[in-house]
Amino acid sequence: MKLTARLVVAVCVCLLAPLAGAQTGLLRSTPRYRSGSEEATARLTRQIDPLAAVFQPGGLNGQTGTFLDSMDQRDTRTQLFRLESLLRLYRHKFGSLNPHLRQVKEVEDGLGAYAYAVDSVAFAKDKFKADNQAHPADATRLAEQQQVLEGLGEKEAAARGVLSKLLEHSTLGADLGPLRSLVDTKLRGWGYAQDIPYVKREFQQMLGHVRNGRFDFTKLEDGIHEFRRQLRWFPITVDALDGLVLVRDDPPGKCPIPALESLAGSPAAKNRYSNPALHFPASHACRISRCLLWQVVKTVRDLGRLKDEAQGNLAVEAALDFDDDDVATSNKTTPEETARAEAMRTELFKSRALESLTAQLGSCKP
Repeated sequence: MKLTARLVVAVCVCLLAPLAGAQTGLLRSTPRYRSGSEEATARLTRQIDPLAAVFQPGGLNGQTGTFLDSMDQRDTRTQLFRLESLLRLYRHKFGSLNPHLRQVKEVEDGLGAYAYAVDSVAFAKDKFKADNQAHPADATRLAEQQQVLEGLGEKEAAARGVLSKLLEHSTLGADLGPLRSLVDTKLRGWGYAQDIPYVKREFQQMLGHVRNGRFDFTKLEDGIHEFRRQLRWFPITVDALDGLVLVRDDPPGKCPIPALESLAGSPAAKNRYSNPALHFPASHACRISRCLLWQVVKTVRDLGRLKDEAQGNLAVEAALDFDDDDVATSNKTTPEETARAEAMRTELFKSRALESLTAQLGSCKP
């Protein structure tokens, strides 16, 4: 009986040992989705850190004027766009990012409003110079032009004052540290098995909204510019992800849409958003064709030039009429501007670049 008992115990031990080992392995193993979570976190913190170097918790430390007079403000706005695009991307999954998104957007909008005022003066100077070269101006017209420039200069000074106050009172500097901590906490364990399906779905919805959304091109700000803004988020977000979506160069004749190869060497193909640096290629990256990106960037550039021209003309008209309305948010368009914008949108849609990008993103797997 003792021998039998020993045999029973031995058999039980042999049977239970693998289960115990498996249980230990399960307890000690890391979930599959944790793989790559450090990369997901780093993609966001790499966009936070450059801004933290500019916006200190105590503000710009009395250097607001110097900052506004330097080119750093434009570089900073680009960096704000990068961070804003990622906060927009992940806010649907992590709702706690929304307050931080508002902080970033407030400063970016402020820089944009000031840039518009500065650009309006430059637009007017260039316009008057071209007009006077084509048709020499008399004293009356020169006086009228000077009046416009003085009016736009006053608006630029006012916009500078508004932005200075915004930067002095903004809590963005104090907010970036907590945002970094939040990212470290929320994205811990957010790996490829979750990240890639989520990101590609968000991108597909982004492109679908551009393709299927209703935009009234008889309106400048709420129509033409809003369409451009929604489309522009795609290349900005690819750039901000810094390696999760890689841009590939297809061999000659192998672009998914061969007609787009004609854009090679064009200003759109040379644009920075057609050539994102992508310094940190992800271990599991999605890949899209650069030639498809060319068409997106071309449309963004073409609509941007149209918008700048329309807003510049509106700014000159407002200065002539002593109109204090904010023409930067005006919805006024001419029939010619509407027709040009609709032609640009039609070109994009006929190219089917959006559909091809959606299909390529759909093939991405963790």
